[in-house]
Amino acid sequence: MSFSRGLQAKAASVWEAGYHHPFVQELGQGILPKETFQFYLLQDYRYLLSYAKVFALGALKADTEEMMAQFTAMQQATLSEMDLHRRYMADFGVTAEEMQKVKPSLFNQAYTANMLTAGQLGGAAEIIAAVFPCAWTYADYGKRLKEAYADRLEQNYYRSWIETYADAAFSDSFRWMYDALDGLCSGKTPEELKKIEEIFISSVEFEYLFWDMAYKKERSFQR
Repeated sequence: MSFSRGLQAKAASVWEAGYHHPFVQELGQGILPKETFQFYLLQDYRYLLSYAKVFALGALKADTEEMMAQFTAMQQATLSEMDLHRRYMADFGVTAEEMQKVKPSLFNQAYTANMLTAGQLGGAAEIIAAVFPCAWTYADYGKRLKEAYADRLEQNYYRSWIETYADAAFSDSFRWMYDALDGLCSGKTPEELKKIEEIFISSVEFEYLFWDMAYKKERSFQR
């Protein structure tokens, strides 16, 4: 197994905890309270703005034209993904003004700050390690939810969300990261590879905390 493909196993415990989190499971079952999903969408909207900036840093630090193009394409795909959020939020009666006014929670800020720091202090390998878990876990969870709850998907209010991330087109959008990360890590020392692993695992942990924050509708330690 390549270095990149082995990273999921390195974060297996928190990866599985994320899939089995009540937010994810209730979403799959179609019983997640709509106000909880609304809170998530607003926070994820703020998250995606920073996520797109990390890809911009990747394009800046890319050593090849091909990798620069890949990072740029991912940034554009992230900005396009926000259209899905706008449609969902319109269904909830959330206004454009509310989207602009919502502030990221402290958990949200910590996650995005961690990614931006990896991007500012590291190179392309560190950036891929930081952003990879978001897309990879969503693709994995989406596919598993679609399969696990296939018998109730037709009536599931969150069907569109599940099918978006379960779709092969979504997985294809970030498939280049596997080979890119393997190439960037070729020749690195065990200590350097360990650092890449730690960045990856931290982002998986932040993904779990994001689900938990959204489920509890927490903006700070006081809520």
